[in-house]
Amino acid sequence: MKTKILVILAFIIIALSSVSYGVFKLYLKEKKDNNRLSKNISSLNENLTYYKSRNGHLVGKNSVLVFRLSEFKSSFSDLAEQIEDLRINVNRISSVSNTVIESEKHITTTLKDSIINDTIIAKTFRYNDAFYDIKGLAIGSTQTVTIQSTDSILQVVYKGKRRKPYLWFLSKRQLEQVITNKNPNSKITYSKHIEITK
Repeated sequence: MKTKILVILAFIIIALSSVSYGVFKLYLKEKKDNNRLSKNISSLNENLTYYKSRNGHLVGKNSVLVFRLSEFKSSFSDLAEQIEDLRINVNRISSVSNTVIESEKHITTTLKDSIINDTIIAKTFRYNDAFYDIKGLAIGSTQTVTIQSTDSILQVVYKGKRRKPYLWFLSKRQLEQVITNKNPNSKITYSKHIEITK
């Protein structure tokens, strides 16, 4: 009789230990998920921080957002639509990078073949479209031009072609990258995406 009670108690202790372990594991998973979401919320509200690289170039830095695929689709539906426009299945992406570049340069130069009058005549011009805003001012032999251009770059890394297509689903898909920009007058000449895994 005592042996039967000891076996039942041992079984109850093992069952309670298993349930406790499962609940604790679930608690840790939920805590990790809440920390990730809290970090995402604070990262969404922060601005880029800038610093100079070793060669003197200005570098922008901010935190990386970590989303599940369903969260990404609901939070960034416009990016998901742009990815679909690139003929990429959103369910296969492993990371997305979206960058907006804005450049502005003030140019002062001398006008050639100017007509010199007794009075100073100022002439201005302005041109703008979806990607450029150009303003100019000419006073005497000096011309000041301000050019501001805006471009948006979309970079997507996704699971593309299979490494060994003849093995069909037994072959892993390799990561591929596509990068595009909106300005038809710009050309991307170099881009690299590196993922480091443990």
